[in-house]
Amino acid sequence: MRITPLDIRKQPFRKKMVGFDPDEVNSFLEMVAAEFENVIKQNDELATQVKQREQKLETYVKIEKTLNDTLLTAQKATDDARMNAQKEAELILRDAQVRADKYEDDSRHRVHQLESELVALRNQRDSFLARFQSMLKTQLGLLSIISGDLQDTNETSTRAPLNETMAEVPPQPLVSSLDV
Repeated sequence: MRITPLDIRKQPFRKKMVGFDPDEVNSFLEMVAAEFENVIKQNDELATQVKQREQKLETYVKIEKTLNDTLLTAQKATDDARMNAQKEAELILRDAQVRADKYEDDSRHRVHQLESELVALRNQRDSFLARFQSMLKTQLGLLSIISGDLQDTNETSTRAPLNETMAEVPPQPLVSSLDV
């Protein structure tokens, strides 16, 4: 059973002949009741403050949980972004390596192609020179035959035979720009 300040004030006591002074007892009871009333008020105020603080604490706990969740989400997003950036960098490097290898292969192929063309041009030049020399020898042979015929018909001529004149002329290089 709870005792209230009103219970203290209204508490009846039996009267005996020899006992305490009723006015003193009543005034003490009034003082105890007032003090008890103050204690109850303080207790109610403290209980209210405890409830308010518990509510605030609950709010702060929720905020802390939200902050922790946010931090975890941000950390995960950062880790994901870092992993994505690393994967992208690896892809870029692989792509660059593939392109570099392709350029290198293309360059090697082009060099081989140019070397083959150079060999073919040299062969063409050599073939041309050989045919030209052969043609010149043939023409010189024809000229000597013609000049021999001319000598027979025209022996009185003071000119030197054409084949001797041609023999005195040293052969000149045909086309120097063909040398590759």
